[in-house]
Amino acid sequence: MFFRFGAALALVVAIALAGTALETQNLAYKRQLSQQQYRLEVLVETQASLKLEAQRLGTPAKLFDALQKDGATLHRPAKPQRHDERRTPLLNWNHSAAHRPE
Repeated sequence: MFFRFGAALALVVAIALAGTALETQNLAYKRQLSQQQYRLEVLVETQASLKLEAQRLGTPAKLFDALQKDGATLHRPAKPQRHDERRTPLLNWNHSAAHRPE
């Protein structure tokens, strides 16, 4: 009788210890997941702020101001590179092919 009681008690204690170990492991996984989510949020916010800073620094006004501060000046070329006047290219359009009755 004592053997059955001892075996049942040992089984209950073993199950409780296994459950405690599983809960501890589960909490460790949740902690890691929470830390990773926090890091991801920080990285996303950092990326957004860096992207905004890059756009702010890359605006044409800033670039032009930087060129002027360096003493660089922009001059129009004395001779244009293109000699022909700009015009819209002609499209080959066949009116009868576009509205062909079927």
